[in-house]
Amino acid sequence: MYGIYIVAFGLLAVVIAATAFRRGDRWAWWALLVGNTIAFVSAMTYDRIVGAIGPFEWSEYLGLAVIYASLAVTAPTLTGGQAARSGGASPEPGTVRAARPL
Repeated sequence: MYGIYIVAFGLLAVVIAATAFRRGDRWAWWALLVGNTIAFVSAMTYDRIVGAIGPFEWSEYLGLAVIYASLAVTAPTLTGGQAARSGGASPEPGTVRAARPL
């Protein structure tokens, strides 16, 4: 049952990152922060309770640190809630972007 929980959190994080987070939605940043914290901390707590601490379990700590570092780089407070993109926002599907004058 615990494996299903981890797979569900993982799939949810992938979907949020591939859609709303890439658009720059503020709620997606918070959802990834809270969701990953819950998933990793619960896994770490479970490992400590059952006494299963080894090299694989230490990778959970490294994974959470990498996630926190990634989220710190993309924090919505740094960009005013907008996605930090070099070319500006993408146009809506089916629309044509007007050419800029030279």
